[in-house]
Amino acid sequence: MIDINVSVLYQLANFIVLLIVLNYILFRPIRQVMLDREQGISSALGEAKSAQDRMQNLLEQYNASLAEAKQKAAATFNAIYQQGLDAQRDMIAAERTKAGEMLDKARADVAAAAESARGELKREAERLSQEITSKLLGRAV
Repeated sequence: MIDINVSVLYQLANFIVLLIVLNYILFRPIRQVMLDREQGISSALGEAKSAQDRMQNLLEQYNASLAEAKQKAAATFNAIYQQGLDAQRDMIAAERTKAGEMLDKARADVAAAAESARGELKREAERLSQEITSKLLGRAV
């Protein structure tokens, strides 16, 4: 069986001394390094989260600015388009008025020419009738 003697007590004392020495030399520095590492990681995660929040805010601002710029561009386009339509309507109305005036003038010219031609034809008809009458009668009428 197992004999308990003084050597076991020496081994136990040696083990306890070894644990105390290893605690000061190895375990405490390792725990400190691990604690420092954990704090560094949590600090880096905090900074990353902060940077991500800033980036998200900047992205939202960019999207808002982009939407506003698109609205302004659409409003400007619509205003310019409407001005173009108004100018087109004005030009068409002016040309229609001008065409109406030209048509009225042309009708007046045609009516004047027709009246002049009627007057000329009436005079010619009277002259021809007098000529025919004087030839038939043999004397001047």
